[in-house]
Amino acid sequence: MDSFKRLAIVFTFCITVVQAQNIVQKDATVLGFKLHYEEAGRGPVVVLLHGLGGDGSRWAPNIGPLSREFRVIALDQIGFGQSDKPLANYHTGMLSEFLARFLATIGVSKASLVGNSMGASVALYTAVHYPQLVDRLVLADCACQRAVGAKTPVPTDSHQRDLQNSVTSEETRDYFRTLFHNKNLVTDKVVEDNLILRLKSAFAISKIQESGAKGLGSISQEEARKVNAPTLIIWGKFDALDDPALADLLAQTIPGSRKVLIDDSGHMPQLEKPVEFNRIVMEFLKQQGSLTSERAQ
Repeated sequence: MDSFKRLAIVFTFCITVVQAQNIVQKDATVLGFKLHYEEAGRGPVVVLLHGLGGDGSRWAPNIGPLSREFRVIALDQIGFGQSDKPLANYHTGMLSEFLARFLATIGVSKASLVGNSMGASVALYTAVHYPQLVDRLVLADCACQRAVGAKTPVPTDSHQRDLQNSVTSEETRDYFRTLFHNKNLVTDKVVEDNLILRLKSAFAISKIQESGAKGLGSISQEEARKVNAPTLIIWGKFDALDDPALADLLAQTIPGSRKVLIDDSGHMPQLEKPVEFNRIVMEFLKQQGSLTSERAQ
């Protein structure tokens, strides 16, 4: 089987693989609303936070490997996936508060946060506003331009902005071809599954985009400089949505942080290059001491 077929099988989230990993489907009630999550493994807690329009399934190839050493929780953030979708003014700060209350509800006093895109911005916001909850921090292709002093917090290309609110199969296909460096991963099934996800979360997506343009729930560069949790910054080398140059700026902003670029990957390296991603994250979560910059090969 060639590499494309192997990646395609990973990305379609085969149910038999999920069952083999002993992933348990769970729900918790926070502020009267249901939060759905998947859980696997035992040990120190690691929470995986998906990006805009996604859900916990965006971590399908990562949950099993990470759960060999950790108690892994892949959360459907409020407004997304199988979690409730209140009619509220969504922004990063709101999602972070739900995360903090969720951890308290399930009896977790401290966790390492691994976030991709919007999920990384939620993780960063949590590290700033709820530092007592964060053990270690992994920010993958972080949607946090204001945190590095960038003046444009949303994509400047209007076509790209429109695609983030995709409501047709054609728009969704176009958008995911932007997200992935390997265009062969954008199969009919991937398009269909993600169109459904995005339609279900359309209200939250729209509100988060509006809030982001207004700066609601954002982290300033000064606040980011005060993050004291050990931080790993991961970026797809060919991210066409958030310029990899942001990884350098973020590494310069967060004291002692470590930066890793993953080759042959776009905006979601946890899906395009799961083996490398899992290895890098596992090593970081288990290590002690100071951090240095490196490039993944």
